[in-house]
Amino acid sequence: MRCFLKLNSVIILATSVAATYLIAISLNVRLEWVYALYGLSVGACIWMTLSILTDPWSTAKTFDDYFYQDRPDIRRVGK
Repeated sequence: MRCFLKLNSVIILATSVAATYLIAISLNVRLEWVYALYGLSVGACIWMTLSILTDPWSTAKTFDDYFYQDRPDIRRVGK
């Protein structure tokens, strides 16, 4: 089953939930709300991770070809 949101939206939503949780802690929000936001932020981070890992986007670039591209002396393939 594919999520109805684009990957960018999922990342923004999960980051916003986590940021709201951190702000709620600093503003001394009721403890029940902090617990709820914590659970929601963990769920949002898991959802974001699964969305990133199951995204069908692919590339022709390989790790060996682009590893330390700016430092030819330490590139993996010695190119």
